[in-house]
Amino acid sequence: MKLKPIYKFKNSLLTRYVLINVLALIFIPILIPISYIASWGVSYMIHPHEPYTKTLPYGTGTDVENRWHKEALSLRNAKPEAIDNKLRELKRKYADASLYWVDSSGTTHLQLPKQTDLPTKWSLEDTIAFMKNRSNSDPFTVVAFIGGNEKMRQGFMVLELPRRFLNRTAHDGPDDGRFFGVIIALLLGFFILLSYLFFRDIRKRLLRLEYGMTLTQKDGMPAPIQAGRPDEIGRLEQAFNRMVYQLESSKKREHQEEELRKNLISHLSHDLRTPLTVLASHLYSLREEPLSEHGKQSLTLMETKITDLSVLMDHLLSYNLLSSGRYAVNLEKKDVLRIVRQSAAAWYPVWEKAGISPDIDLPDDEPLYWQIDEQGLRRVLDNLFQNLVRHAGSGGYVGITLEPWRNVTALVISDHGPGMEVASQASGAGLGLQIVDLLLREMHLIRETESSSAGTRMYIFPAAF
Repeated sequence: MKLKPIYKFKNSLLTRYVLINVLALIFIPILIPISYIASWGVSYMIHPHEPYTKTLPYGTGTDVENRWHKEALSLRNAKPEAIDNKLRELKRKYADASLYWVDSSGTTHLQLPKQTDLPTKWSLEDTIAFMKNRSNSDPFTVVAFIGGNEKMRQGFMVLELPRRFLNRTAHDGPDDGRFFGVIIALLLGFFILLSYLFFRDIRKRLLRLEYGMTLTQKDGMPAPIQAGRPDEIGRLEQAFNRMVYQLESSKKREHQEEELRKNLISHLSHDLRTPLTVLASHLYSLREEPLSEHGKQSLTLMETKITDLSVLMDHLLSYNLLSSGRYAVNLEKKDVLRIVRQSAAAWYPVWEKAGISPDIDLPDDEPLYWQIDEQGLRRVLDNLFQNLVRHAGSGGYVGITLEPWRNVTALVISDHGPGMEVASQASGAGLGLQIVDLLLREMHLIRETESSSAGTRMYIFPAAF
């Protein structure tokens, strides 16, 4: 149990993302020198050249200056001939340089090579002007006092070297900076690509999960999806699959319970018909016997209740067949008005006995054709008329007519009863209407109702496709 949180943390998306950032921060100090070495190697392979020591044959300016001062110091108390010999020796070392020396009186000696612009006799003004012109200019100029004596007791010696021998050109060495920047950019691009792939994988898995949630099988249930890595999204996928399996199990149990209920209703309907038929026959036999007035009233009440119970069983059986899809419906193009008139004519005696005045206003000159099952429509009308007699008979009115409704012609059945709310509280009223709605649905018809305490109006019309 203690390892489970550690396992979840190890397989967490947050852990992976933090690891990417930590690796980037850790490897930056390591990758910078490595990338510099790599850039130098790449540049060297692309632009092969001689080593640096050959591109600077005399070393740097500082190197030349230090060596020149050192040579001047070594000539302390040297005679002019020794100084000349030393300059000739240094000329062989600095072949590209111009060398000469000036004694303490300002006289120029031994120019290697000969220069026409040098004064033969140096004045103070010449010396100052020379130092000013040679400062930070080309050629690179080094002036050193001979013997290291700044009072010019032995004079000074001069070296002039073109600066091109001291500076590296653009092609003297590897172009490290350019390739270094390219490699750094590639490393940055690598981490950006790594982050992109990380989030693209998350997005791809979320879209797959969304697709799995919206995709349904033939039975209308969502299909299980293949679970991925055991991170947050993976656990969400597993939870979704568990939900799907629970829904399938629940639907299977619901289907089994529904089948059990339908079978129970079917068996009860058939099993109760035999004793009801026996009771009805015995009640009929009792009517032949001499009974008191109170006995006759009780007998009539029992016959009424047996009839109601028989009707209720018919409703249960019909509802069972319709809800299970086993009710055979044969749709044909039929004249609805003819069927309504025949059904209403059969109910005339019942309405007259119940004190209900019929008001039938149907056109005689033209038929109204719908795709219907004739027996199914007759059953619908019988249920509606029966409910009207039982629950709206107090209004003493039934109206049957045609009216435009929802851009079609609708059959309208109305009454002046107490309304649907009162009628729905009566026993058996709701089951009859459910059978009506199931039959109408099989025939692609719709029932809409307007009800109030002043009465009820039912509109029956074809569904629009």
